[in-house]
Amino acid sequence: MALLARTANAGLVARTQRPAMVGLKAGLSLPRGAAVAVKAANNEVDTEDINKKLNETLTNTTSYLQAKWEETEDKPAALAVTGGALLLLVAASSVVDAVDKIPIISDLIELVGVVVTGWFTYRYLVFGPDREELVSNVKAFLKKVYGK
Repeated sequence: MALLARTANAGLVARTQRPAMVGLKAGLSLPRGAAVAVKAANNEVDTEDINKKLNETLTNTTSYLQAKWEETEDKPAALAVTGGALLLLVAASSVVDAVDKIPIISDLIELVGVVVTGWFTYRYLVFGPDREELVSNVKAFLKKVYGK
């Protein structure tokens, strides 16, 4: 753990609190409470430019959402679907948290996730023709969803 402390001449100093045995295997020996000076980087950031871009993005997003809301014919149904989706998200999060607290099940689910990720990567992303097949499948699915 590192604690930050201010000193009069060194600025911000990180004070480490380590158990006595830390670093002995690697041949490192740091005394307890050793201080390390931390210096800030000299990178200049143009905050005005960032603020302008952020304001522009927020303005565009707000106007887009307002236009979509005005196009919506059945506003109560849209609110009900949005509320239901948020409620479902909270419920799913609670279920995932509850399952994650079960020791063996959480490890098994993590292993299944790693295996499925490895299989998907090998099946669709390693070879060129398979990547093209994946792209065409995704485009076909999106056409079905959007009705184009």
